[in-house]
Amino acid sequence: MDEFWPFLRWVVAVAAAAAVVIVVMLVVDRVINRYRARVPGLRQGWRRVRRPLAALLLAISLRISFAATAERGSVRDIGLHVLLVLTIASAVWFAATIVVAWLEHTQRRVVARKEDDRDRRRTRTQMLLIQRLVNAAFVVLGVAMVLMTFPGVERVGATILASAGLLSVVVGIAAQSSLGNLFAGLQIAFTDAVRIGDIVEVDGTWSTVEDITLTYVVVSIWDERHKVLPSTYFTSQPFINWSRTGDTVTGVVYFELDWRVDVAAMRTELERYVAQHPAWDGRARSLVVTDSTGGHVTVRALVTAANTDDDWTLRCDVREHLVVWLRENDPDALPLHRVSMSPSPVRGSAERAEG
Repeated sequence: MDEFWPFLRWVVAVAAAAAVVIVVMLVVDRVINRYRARVPGLRQGWRRVRRPLAALLLAISLRISFAATAERGSVRDIGLHVLLVLTIASAVWFAATIVVAWLEHTQRRVVARKEDDRDRRRTRTQMLLIQRLVNAAFVVLGVAMVLMTFPGVERVGATILASAGLLSVVVGIAAQSSLGNLFAGLQIAFTDAVRIGDIVEVDGTWSTVEDITLTYVVVSIWDERHKVLPSTYFTSQPFINWSRTGDTVTGVVYFELDWRVDVAAMRTELERYVAQHPAWDGRARSLVVTDSTGGHVTVRALVTAANTDDDWTLRCDVREHLVVWLRENDPDALPLHRVSMSPSPVRGSAERAEG
């Protein structure tokens, strides 16, 4: 029995530590449930932090129990060091969870006060990037604190934690693509160049910004494809943001027609058709001749819509309707290629000589 007593003592200590943590968590959970009606969001916040808090309390309890029950020696030293690392990791996890939960709560409050959808999407984009940056900072902090617990490596941890050392590391690696994308992601979020939900034209394709991370941007194409682009693309390549100042869009449809086209009748038909179309937002509609070279005239139909989806639908419907209208009501306007036939110079000379 004496041989198994050290092991049994450790088992009892672990069970006691776990029991203490369980009791504490149950008591706190009971209190939270009792007062959740008085404090809005209390239950939701508790659900976010209870797992990291339980891990932190368990790590602390196990380290105290192990220090009180284990005999002095290398096993005790290694065990205490492992439990110290677990305590640091759980503490960083707990702190990061609290900060991120506070940022999310702040985001909801700020977004709720915004009346413009563009401002709401900008706020969500910025807060999302801040949350991911905070998570990355806590990871670096946790790694540095763990390194400081190892003999001979504490200088590395101290250097990482030092502001000058951290700044030199960041600046020294900033030329690399990964950190280049990181800085580009922050630049995108805080310069308001593009936001989650914006309609952008990338490589000639209309896309919707689906997600913005610290290193890449995901855009969703209308055919349900998803294109992943590095953040540096939006800071180094030109692109079109159709919804930067609002969701309204102006769309155009071009027609290459014959010179005999009845422009006034075509304009009247466009105005009549667009006026009753549900996708038109009522801002503008027009039809003008923009060019007259190469044997044809270029007619431009202009319409406006509330968003890009309505704009695409309206332009397609206008194009289809006017094509049918031209064919049925103004066939002379359909494009023609004219060829002039003249007598051959050799044949004409021969006929004059015979005469």
